[in-house]
Amino acid sequence: MSKEARIEVLDLRKMYPRKVSERLFPMYRSKSGSDSPQVGRAALDGVSFTLQHGERLGVIGRNGAGKSTLLQILSGVTEPSSGAISIDGVITAVLTLGIGLREDMTGRENIYMDFSARGDDAGLTESMVSEIIDFAELGEFIDMPMRTYSTGMKARLAFSMITQIRPEILIIDEALSVGDAAFSVKAGQRISELCSRGSIVIVVSHSMESVRKLCNRCIWLDKGRIVMDGSPDLVCSKYVDSVREADDAELVERFRELTGVKSFVSGYKVSPLELQSNHGKVSRLREGSALYVKCHVEDGKIDKEHEFSLSCIRLDGVLISESKVSVDGNTKRLCFYYPKLNLYQGIYMIKLCWWGGDGSELAESVQVLEIINDKAMVGGRPVLVSVGSIVPQFVRRM
Repeated sequence: MSKEARIEVLDLRKMYPRKVSERLFPMYRSKSGSDSPQVGRAALDGVSFTLQHGERLGVIGRNGAGKSTLLQILSGVTEPSSGAISIDGVITAVLTLGIGLREDMTGRENIYMDFSARGDDAGLTESMVSEIIDFAELGEFIDMPMRTYSTGMKARLAFSMITQIRPEILIIDEALSVGDAAFSVKAGQRISELCSRGSIVIVVSHSMESVRKLCNRCIWLDKGRIVMDGSPDLVCSKYVDSVREADDAELVERFRELTGVKSFVSGYKVSPLELQSNHGKVSRLREGSALYVKCHVEDGKIDKEHEFSLSCIRLDGVLISESKVSVDGNTKRLCFYYPKLNLYQGIYMIKLCWWGGDGSELAESVQVLEIINDKAMVGGRPVLVSVGSIVPQFVRRM
């Protein structure tokens, strides 16, 4: 390379306007009386950053944040609406795997055709072809037409082809999950090798682990704007916290009618349930984790022994478990402990009931808890792994 690679992006914007029919959508009527007012959204809105030689940038954010649009502009696939881009170096982009493969050609023929189209055929050797074929693990299919390939096989061949180069600037868009589990491991290792070769690497991924492993810098995009730019550990942690908070709020809003506190007898009140893991308040919990359920008994109404129950209920009303405890008049705050919540992934209601001596319900407090499992089974609808040791461990007295 004659000089070190460099990318400078200044106030980059990308608008996607669309014409809206005034007849179908009168709310979009323009003040000028035009029959086709222009409306749209900003996929990128004032993005600026500079990348120097040796930087490996991870770009994270929710779907629709503008990540892929940014890569498409840097790769020359689309033009920005405004702003400036300065790029020193040759860009190699891994955006959509499999696009451009010739269906009537064999896998082997596609390898030669791809290198020829890029002008690299003079440097293509039989050893390189063999390495591509071995890495793709296509067996006898390598000499069969592409139309006989599955989508995964096409992606594996395309990935093997594109990663044989030695890039100055490498752009990767969600290419880390290609193929089955075993091949994904190989793909991750190959990407790591490419990162060490490339002067500048830009990776878009929903995998925080991949970004932390591959990158030395990270940008968090939201609604087309940069929220944070810094070290991968810091930015990924802040992003995960933000997503968790937003998801928790969305979960509470979705099931608002099921949650809350009720008092059935005047003077008997309980506070909203506090659901906590070992790391703080939660509304989502990983399967098998510990859970604390806390509740304050208000107004000091317990003047004799009363009974409380804590239930875990499936959303369709099926009772999963129930534990009861009797307390005396000194109790002001209850704390139940589930050492290991072995519920299958899904959404459950955690319900605390305050019972009178005659068996009538005096008050209740209900909260919703979502159980998550990244490795949950698919293809069926099991609802419970096992109740396990779900029992209240203690009652806190104040």
